[in-house]
Amino acid sequence: MINQQIWDTHYTRERSRQSYPDENVVRFVKKFHPPGAPTAAVALDLGSGSGRHLPLLTEHFARVVACDFSRESLKPYSGKDSASLQTALPELPFADQTFDFILCWGVLHYLPENLIAPAAMEIRRCLKPGGRVFLTLRSDSDTHLATQLAKGDLAEGHAKLFSKAEAIAFFSAYAKTEYGFILRQPLGETTVVAHHMIAATR
Repeated sequence: MINQQIWDTHYTRERSRQSYPDENVVRFVKKFHPPGAPTAAVALDLGSGSGRHLPLLTEHFARVVACDFSRESLKPYSGKDSASLQTALPELPFADQTFDFILCWGVLHYLPENLIAPAAMEIRRCLKPGGRVFLTLRSDSDTHLATQLAKGDLAEGHAKLFSKAEAIAFFSAYAKTEYGFILRQPLGETTVVAHHMIAATR
């Protein structure tokens, strides 16, 4: 799979390894999953990439599982505070209702378009009743990703941009869905990075 090869190469570059969690993830986790409550809560970092969210998750959950389809991404934190597993959506090797929380940050838009709806349902299957997923989907107002796919680190890779309505629709089977939006312009560039944020409760 060419997309997997591209991401394996991506994670061999030191500049690809982000060190700090996204501020939106920090706020969400602190709000809904304060440390020690409940003490047996389990989280999945689905598409963990550089592992930048793992220290945060291990502070707030009794057990954390990290998974990514890039073997290279998993190497630096394999065997540390979280279990790690090479796997990919839309089929996950977990039992029904395993996780209290699933983080899927910057992942789904890299799947083939026909797999995104099944992936959303697979995440739901793995959540406990009342469990939450917090994720992003790249917005159709984004102009930065096309440059990366054309001549940047992700050249020849695949990604799909979505409208707000399309993004929300993938989670219509969930009990509750909340929406947010992230927009930023990288320093010195004219393009913008735009993501839909979705928080869905089973």
